Amino acid sequence: MSDPAPGPSASVDGGRKSSVAIVPGLVGLLDAFLLGLCALLTYRRLVIFSHETVDIYVATTFFVCFLALFLFQRAGLYEIDAIMRPLRFSDTVIAAIATSVLFFLSIVVALRAGAGLSFTWLLAFAGSGVVVLITARMLVYLFLLRLSRKELIGRTLVVYGDGEQARRFLKRIDEVRPYFTVVRGVYADAGEQAPTEVAGRPVLGGTDRLLRDVRAGWIDDVVIALPWSEDLELARIVERLKELPVNVHIASDLVGFRLRFRPVLGSLQQLSMFEVERRPIAGWSSLLKALEDYLFAGLALLFLSPLLLIVAIAIKIDDPKGPVFFMQKRLGFNNRPFEIYKFRSMYHNRPDEAVVRQATKGDPRVTRVGRIIRATSIDELPQLFNVLNGTMSLVGPRPHALDHNEEYGRQIRGYFTRHKVKPGITGWAQVNGLRGETEDIAKMEARIRHDIYYAENWSLLFDIRILVMTALVVFFQKSAY
Repeated sequence: MSDPAPGPSASVDGGRKSSVAIVPGLVGLLDAFLLGLCALLTYRRLVIFSHETVDIYVATTFFVCFLALFLFQRAGLYEIDAIMRPLRFSDTVIAAIATSVLFFLSIVVALRAGAGLSFTWLLAFAGSGVVVLITARMLVYLFLLRLSRKELIGRTLVVYGDGEQARRFLKRIDEVRPYFTVVRGVYADAGEQAPTEVAGRPVLGGTDRLLRDVRAGWIDDVVIALPWSEDLELARIVERLKELPVNVHIASDLVGFRLRFRPVLGSLQQLSMFEVERRPIAGWSSLLKALEDYLFAGLALLFLSPLLLIVAIAIKIDDPKGPVFFMQKRLGFNNRPFEIYKFRSMYHNRPDEAVVRQATKGDPRVTRVGRIIRATSIDELPQLFNVLNGTMSLVGPRPHALDHNEEYGRQIRGYFTRHKVKPGITGWAQVNGLRGETEDIAKMEARIRHDIYYAENWSLLFDIRILVMTALVVFFQKSAY
């Protein structure tokens, strides 16, 4: 197939857009400005101006701001993915500012400095900085989303190749929809055999046309989607493109469309390999989640202790022969078995069953008190003790009975992926209507998808959102019985 005549191609050009590359720098400047503004406003509100102490406030502001911005950079907060997912990375903002303040305080204590510095101001500065920066990042996300929809900002991507790799890559990009990216077409050197379109995208020409369009400045990214076995052809195309002002990428071979690859970081980053799976909720995130669990669970037990006592007495009055608590083995983090605690909601003298059955509407095994505490989810409150002993979390995938694990593990691929995090009293699946009895396999598959999404997208604000939604579900949804 011969290349089209020289000149602009409407399908490639599509008008110039502002570069996405400027966004991280602008967000960094905004962060610096807002942190400085928070320091100034809290100073004016909480501190009486004095020529003798103003210098230490200025130095403190510069130190905390500089270290916080440095940590933001190191944590990847100025990457496009982090900018466009502000809630997912909000815990990183909190951790970075907290680390900056604590590091500053450790220096002050070690040097016995800080005379005249108000620690109330320092805490107010840090707290307001967290709130303002997270709010600002939410507004930046909405603003960039609007610019992207109007195609005022973005990048143009094209694919080189017309085989199976190219088709699968284009299908994947339609599924993922990367931020600010428009796919304009495909280039291929296939002579008379070249198709006119690949996966719905037009074939615009061969290598010569690709090089002309790149030189014209109409293309930001070229993805070479050829089989990795064609290493000589891959190298040839890269050699021709690497001298031009364009980003060059190589699409995965076919196995990459079945597995997810990530670049390897840390001490292994020099090796020629990609990461396929990653442990969720690790590092700082695991410490933050543990703090959340122990703090909130302890406070909840303190305030709910009168209710727990009343429920315990009611259970004994309703069915005096049985215990107050029901304990059952479940699989938790890393498939380790543990004893889950619940208020007993069923009659004690029922015969044991070979297989555990899920409770159903009008189940005769449920006591009168049991119906009330199950409908209101009060029967789950003793799991706060599981949170304190480390076998459960406040938020996470709901643990299933061992029989159900075996049954669904055989039917649902990737079922046990949900055990890569601690099970929770409530979860993302439960607040999305996937609570109570699972009448068919499709509902359980949907529950598993939500559990895996939670594990891969955890943040402190995500947990708080789920806890707030749980309270609303308890009051307004009646799918548990």
